[in-house]
Amino acid sequence: LMDFNTTGFSMLTPKQLIMFYGPQSPLNNSKALDFFMSLSEDDMHRHLINDIRDMAKMHSLLKIRRKRQNILAPSAFSANVLNPGGGPSILSPAAFSLSLLSPSVLGVSVLSPGAFLATLLSPSLLSPAILSPVAFTSLILSPFALNPGILSPAALSPAILSPNALSPGIVSPSVLSPAILSPFALNPSVFSPSALGSVIASPFALSPSFFSPSYIAAVVFSPNAFSPSFNSTGTGVTVLFSPSVGS
Repeated sequence: LMDFNTTGFSMLTPKQLIMFYGPQSPLNNSKALDFFMSLSEDDMHRHLINDIRDMAKMHSLLKIRRKRQNILAPSAFSANVLNPGGGPSILSPAAFSLSLLSPSVLGVSVLSPGAFLATLLSPSLLSPAILSPVAFTSLILSPFALNPGILSPAALSPAILSPNALSPGIVSPSVLSPAILSPFALNPSVFSPSALGSVIASPFALSPSFFSPSYIAAVVFSPNAFSPSFNSTGTGVTVLFSPSVGS
Protein backbone atom coordinates (compact mmCIF):
# COMPACT_ATOMS: atom_id res chain seq x y z
CA LEU A 1 0.00 0.00 0.00
CA MET A 2 2.87 2.37 0.72
CA ASP A 3 4.18 1.90 -2.85
CA PHE A 4 0.73 2.57 -4.31
CA ASN A 5 0.37 5.73 -2.24
CA THR A 6 3.77 7.13 -3.31
CA THR A 7 4.27 5.92 -6.90
CA GLY A 8 0.86 4.64 -8.00
CA PHE A 9 2.15 1.12 -8.63
CA SER A 10 3.86 -1.74 -6.83
CA MET A 11 6.17 -4.57 -7.88
CA LEU A 12 5.07 -8.19 -7.63
CA THR A 13 6.60 -10.17 -4.80
CA PRO A 14 8.34 -13.51 -5.55
CA LYS A 15 5.24 -15.34 -4.34
CA GLN A 16 3.01 -13.32 -6.65
CA LEU A 17 5.39 -13.89 -9.56
CA ILE A 18 5.14 -17.66 -9.03
CA MET A 19 1.36 -17.32 -8.86
CA PHE A 20 1.26 -15.48 -12.21
CA TYR A 21 4.01 -17.25 -14.16
CA GLY A 22 4.47 -20.53 -12.30
CA PRO A 23 3.47 -24.00 -13.53
CA GLN A 24 0.04 -23.80 -11.87
CA SER A 25 -0.90 -20.59 -13.69
CA PRO A 26 -2.70 -20.40 -17.06
CA LEU A 27 -0.07 -17.76 -17.94
CA ASN A 28 2.74 -20.23 -17.25
CA ASN A 29 6.02 -18.85 -18.62
CA SER A 30 9.17 -20.24 -17.08
CA LYS A 31 11.47 -17.85 -18.98
CA ALA A 32 9.59 -14.79 -17.76
CA LEU A 33 9.52 -16.20 -14.23
CA ASP A 34 13.27 -16.82 -14.21
CA PHE A 35 13.94 -13.35 -15.62
CA PHE A 36 11.82 -11.51 -13.08
CA MET A 37 13.06 -13.62 -10.17
CA SER A 38 16.64 -12.67 -11.09
CA LEU A 39 15.90 -8.95 -10.78
CA SER A 40 16.06 -6.90 -7.67
CA GLU A 41 13.31 -4.40 -6.90
CA ASP A 42 15.57 -1.56 -8.08
CA ASP A 43 16.23 -3.41 -11.34
CA MET A 44 12.48 -3.84 -11.87
CA HIS A 45 11.92 -0.11 -11.32
CA ARG A 46 14.67 0.74 -13.78
CA HIS A 47 13.32 -1.63 -16.47
CA LEU A 48 9.80 -0.29 -16.02
CA ILE A 49 10.86 3.35 -16.31
CA ASN A 50 12.99 2.59 -19.39
CA ASP A 51 10.06 0.78 -21.05
CA ILE A 52 7.74 3.73 -20.37
CA ARG A 53 10.28 6.13 -21.87
CA ASP A 54 10.71 3.93 -24.95
CA MET A 55 6.94 3.76 -25.46
CA ALA A 56 6.69 7.55 -25.17
CA LYS A 57 9.41 8.00 -27.81
CA MET A 58 7.65 5.58 -30.18
CA HIS A 59 4.33 7.40 -29.74
CA SER A 60 5.99 10.75 -30.43
CA LEU A 61 7.65 9.47 -33.61
CA LEU A 62 4.44 7.91 -34.87
CA LYS A 63 2.54 11.13 -34.22
CA ILE A 64 5.06 13.15 -36.22
CA ARG A 65 4.92 10.65 -39.08
CA ARG A 66 1.12 10.71 -39.15
CA LYS A 67 1.17 14.50 -39.37
CA ARG A 68 3.75 14.70 -42.12
CA GLN A 69 3.21 11.56 -44.13
CA ASN A 70 0.90 13.15 -46.74
CA ILE A 71 2.71 16.45 -47.29
CA LEU A 72 5.83 16.48 -49.43
CA ALA A 73 5.93 12.72 -49.01
CA PRO A 74 6.49 10.87 -52.30
CA SER A 75 5.98 7.11 -52.10
CA ALA A 76 6.71 4.08 -54.26
CA PHE A 77 6.32 0.33 -53.98
CA SER A 78 4.06 0.67 -50.95
CA ALA A 79 0.88 -1.06 -49.78
CA ASN A 80 -1.94 0.41 -47.73
CA VAL A 81 -3.92 -2.56 -46.37
CA LEU A 82 -6.75 -2.47 -43.84
CA ASN A 83 -5.92 1.12 -43.01
CA PRO A 84 -8.99 3.37 -43.13
CA GLY A 85 -8.24 7.04 -42.92
CA GLY A 86 -8.25 10.36 -44.65
CA GLY A 87 -6.47 13.64 -44.71
CA PRO A 88 -4.96 15.61 -47.55
CA SER A 89 -2.17 14.46 -49.81
CA ILE A 90 -0.22 17.51 -50.98
CA LEU A 91 2.83 17.48 -53.24
CA SER A 92 3.07 13.73 -52.68
CA PRO A 93 3.46 11.77 -55.92
CA ALA A 94 2.98 8.01 -55.73
CA ALA A 95 3.93 5.07 -57.94
CA PHE A 96 3.60 1.30 -57.87
CA SER A 97 1.31 1.39 -54.83
CA LEU A 98 -1.67 -0.68 -53.67
CA SER A 99 -4.62 0.38 -51.55
CA LEU A 100 -6.65 -2.58 -50.26
CA LEU A 101 -9.60 -2.52 -47.87
CA SER A 102 -8.72 1.05 -46.91
CA PRO A 103 -11.70 3.41 -47.13
CA SER A 104 -10.94 7.11 -47.20
CA VAL A 105 -12.83 10.26 -46.20
CA LEU A 106 -11.66 13.80 -46.91
CA GLY A 107 -8.63 12.46 -48.73
CA VAL A 108 -8.06 15.40 -51.05
CA SER A 109 -5.10 15.11 -53.43
CA VAL A 110 -3.39 18.32 -54.50
CA LEU A 111 -0.43 18.38 -56.88
CA SER A 112 0.03 14.65 -56.24
CA PRO A 113 0.37 12.74 -59.52
CA GLY A 114 0.21 8.96 -59.50
CA ALA A 115 1.22 6.09 -61.77
CA PHE A 116 0.83 2.34 -61.58
CA LEU A 117 -1.62 2.50 -58.69
CA ALA A 118 -4.26 -0.09 -57.78
CA THR A 119 -7.23 0.64 -55.52
CA LEU A 120 -9.20 -2.44 -54.48
CA LEU A 121 -12.18 -2.60 -52.13
CA SER A 122 -11.40 0.90 -50.88
CA PRO A 123 -14.40 3.25 -51.10
CA SER A 124 -13.83 6.97 -50.78
CA LEU A 125 -15.88 10.04 -49.96
CA LEU A 126 -15.17 13.75 -50.28
CA SER A 127 -11.77 13.10 -51.81
CA PRO A 128 -11.26 15.48 -54.75
CA ALA A 129 -8.22 15.33 -56.99
CA ILE A 130 -6.83 18.74 -57.90
CA LEU A 131 -3.93 19.14 -60.31
CA SER A 132 -3.19 15.45 -59.76
CA PRO A 133 -2.86 13.57 -63.06
CA VAL A 134 -2.81 9.77 -63.00
CA ALA A 135 -1.74 7.05 -65.42
CA PHE A 136 -1.80 3.27 -65.38
CA THR A 137 -4.11 3.20 -62.38
CA SER A 138 -7.08 0.94 -61.70
CA LEU A 139 -10.10 1.32 -59.47
CA ILE A 140 -11.75 -2.01 -58.64
CA LEU A 141 -14.73 -2.60 -56.37
CA SER A 142 -14.18 0.84 -54.88
CA PRO A 143 -17.29 3.04 -54.98
CA PHE A 144 -16.84 6.74 -54.45
CA ALA A 145 -18.88 9.91 -54.09
CA LEU A 146 -18.19 13.63 -54.00
CA ASN A 147 -14.77 13.08 -55.56
CA PRO A 148 -14.45 15.71 -58.30
CA GLY A 149 -11.47 15.66 -60.60
CA ILE A 150 -10.22 19.17 -61.29
CA LEU A 151 -7.37 19.78 -63.71
CA SER A 152 -6.48 16.11 -63.27
CA PRO A 153 -6.09 14.25 -66.56
CA ALA A 154 -6.08 10.46 -66.61
CA ALA A 155 -4.62 7.85 -68.93
CA LEU A 156 -5.03 4.09 -68.92
CA SER A 157 -7.08 4.29 -65.74
CA PRO A 158 -10.11 1.96 -65.79
CA ALA A 159 -12.87 1.92 -63.19
CA ILE A 160 -14.28 -1.58 -62.70
CA LEU A 161 -17.26 -2.43 -60.51
CA SER A 162 -16.95 0.98 -58.89
CA PRO A 163 -20.22 2.92 -58.86
CA ASN A 164 -19.87 6.61 -58.21
CA ALA A 165 -21.85 9.80 -57.86
CA LEU A 166 -21.45 13.55 -57.56
CA SER A 167 -17.94 13.39 -58.97
CA PRO A 168 -17.66 15.79 -61.90
CA GLY A 169 -14.68 15.99 -64.19
CA ILE A 170 -13.59 19.59 -64.70
CA VAL A 171 -10.82 20.31 -67.21
CA SER A 172 -9.73 16.70 -66.78
CA PRO A 173 -9.23 14.98 -70.14
CA SER A 174 -8.87 11.20 -70.24
CA VAL A 175 -7.42 8.59 -72.58
CA LEU A 176 -7.99 4.84 -72.50
CA SER A 177 -9.91 5.07 -69.24
CA PRO A 178 -13.04 2.90 -69.50
CA ALA A 179 -15.87 2.54 -67.01
CA ILE A 180 -16.84 -1.13 -66.73
CA LEU A 181 -19.80 -2.23 -64.63
CA SER A 182 -19.55 1.11 -62.87
CA PRO A 183 -22.85 3.00 -62.91
CA PHE A 184 -22.68 6.69 -62.14
CA ALA A 185 -24.94 9.66 -61.54
CA LEU A 186 -24.60 13.42 -61.27
CA ASN A 187 -21.15 13.36 -62.84
CA PRO A 188 -21.03 16.20 -65.36
CA SER A 189 -18.01 16.60 -67.61
CA VAL A 190 -16.83 20.16 -68.17
CA PHE A 191 -14.05 20.90 -70.65
CA SER A 192 -12.95 17.27 -70.26
CA PRO A 193 -12.54 15.58 -73.65
CA SER A 194 -11.89 11.85 -73.80
CA ALA A 195 -10.37 9.50 -76.33
CA LEU A 196 -10.26 5.73 -76.80
CA GLY A 197 -12.56 5.32 -73.82
CA SER A 198 -15.63 3.19 -73.29
CA VAL A 199 -18.63 2.87 -71.03
CA ILE A 200 -19.53 -0.80 -70.71
CA ALA A 201 -22.51 -2.11 -68.74
CA SER A 202 -22.49 1.12 -66.76
CA PRO A 203 -25.86 2.89 -66.68
CA PHE A 204 -25.64 6.58 -65.95
CA ALA A 205 -27.96 9.49 -65.27
CA LEU A 206 -27.89 13.25 -64.83
CA SER A 207 -24.37 13.45 -66.18
CA PRO A 208 -24.28 16.05 -68.97
CA SER A 209 -21.21 16.92 -71.01
CA PHE A 210 -20.17 20.52 -71.57
CA PHE A 211 -17.47 21.13 -74.16
CA SER A 212 -16.28 17.55 -73.59
CA PRO A 213 -16.18 15.66 -76.90
CA SER A 214 -15.35 11.96 -77.12
CA TYR A 215 -13.18 10.46 -79.83
CA ILE A 216 -13.11 6.82 -80.89
CA ALA A 217 -15.21 5.63 -77.97
CA ALA A 218 -17.90 3.02 -77.29
CA VAL A 219 -21.02 2.98 -75.14
CA VAL A 220 -22.22 -0.60 -74.75
CA PHE A 221 -25.08 -1.96 -72.62
CA SER A 222 -25.21 1.37 -70.80
CA PRO A 223 -28.65 2.96 -70.75
CA ASN A 224 -28.63 6.57 -69.72
CA ALA A 225 -31.05 9.26 -68.69
CA PHE A 226 -30.98 13.05 -68.73
CA SER A 227 -27.35 13.26 -69.78
CA PRO A 228 -27.28 15.63 -72.75
CA SER A 229 -24.20 16.86 -74.55
CA PHE A 230 -23.59 20.56 -75.07
CA ASN A 231 -20.93 21.54 -77.60
CA SER A 232 -19.45 18.08 -77.18
CA THR A 233 -19.54 16.69 -80.68
CA GLY A 234 -16.87 14.04 -81.08
CA THR A 235 -16.12 11.48 -83.75
CA GLY A 236 -15.97 7.72 -83.95
CA VAL A 237 -18.37 7.08 -81.06
CA THR A 238 -20.19 3.73 -81.22
CA VAL A 239 -23.38 3.22 -79.21
CA LEU A 240 -24.73 -0.34 -78.83
CA PHE A 241 -27.71 -1.52 -76.78
CA SER A 242 -27.71 1.72 -74.81
CA PRO A 243 -31.08 3.44 -74.88
CA SER A 244 -31.19 7.07 -73.89
CA VAL A 245 -33.94 9.09 -72.21
CA GLY A 246 -33.97 12.87 -72.09
CA SER A 247 -30.48 13.21 -73.55
